[in-house]
Amino acid sequence: MTDLKNHLALIAAVCIWGSSYIASKIALEAFSPLLLCLIRFILSSVFMFVIRLSRKRYIPSKRDLKFMTLSAISGIAVYYALENIAVSMTSASDASLISAVYPVITILIGILFFHLKTNRNEVLGILMGVCGVIILTVTGNDGSGSMAGNALIAFNGCLWACYNYMTQRISDEPDDFTVTYYQTLIGTVCFIPMLVFEKNMRWSVTPNAVIAVLYLSLICSLAALFLYNYGLRKVSAARAASLMNLMPVAGVVLSVLILHETITLKHLIGGTVIIAGVFLSTQKPKNECQNEK
Repeated sequence: MTDLKNHLALIAAVCIWGSSYIASKIALEAFSPLLLCLIRFILSSVFMFVIRLSRKRYIPSKRDLKFMTLSAISGIAVYYALENIAVSMTSASDASLISAVYPVITILIGILFFHLKTNRNEVLGILMGVCGVIILTVTGNDGSGSMAGNALIAFNGCLWACYNYMTQRISDEPDDFTVTYYQTLIGTVCFIPMLVFEKNMRWSVTPNAVIAVLYLSLICSLAALFLYNYGLRKVSAARAASLMNLMPVAGVVLSVLILHETITLKHLIGGTVIIAGVFLSTQKPKNECQNEK
């Protein structure tokens, strides 16, 4: 029963993250991209600060603070700024499908810059992932704006990878909440000077926009993270990684149901190639499995 709860927690977290592109799309109808980032993470920071009041205080070391800062800049400030700009240019379903290739991009970045050892399946998974992104990015008649938006979503995979590798360099002394708290706080501060680059800043307080912003701040940024960490207590990292494949599926289904977006042949082909590549990259080659026996 406990394992079931942990699996359900992971599935819920992944589905919530898959829905974030839909919420962003709705919120972007009322707020400009960078302003939305600032509002979203100010709210997240405030709620995390309230939670932190009831917890034991921890002051990170200079080394940990350095990697918290680097990961916050790459994985929160620049990442979400580009994500909102991209989602304002492309469809939520495209963004959801392309984001499925992020685990594969992480492997590629690890090979190129962090001397990560790889196997045949991971290499094939990388190639399939790249092919899937190309299908979604350069095919169809969605216009140059959609193509640029899809390219930004794909590039964000590199930032997501940097965030992961920088976060891994943080020591085990601070717990997950403390790391997330400082990353969120630092990322929020970084959004303030970024507003200088916001062209045509706009805001319009509508019921749908308010609900979308609160959903992004409380559910996507906080609740999903807690559910994911809870699930990881009893579920292996490999199983958790395989469940991440549900994220683009949830994103596409919700894009159709809520935003009434149309799924085309390129979505089916590109999405299938990406998800198959991600799945393949998580599987060990048969010869390695036999050697472990």
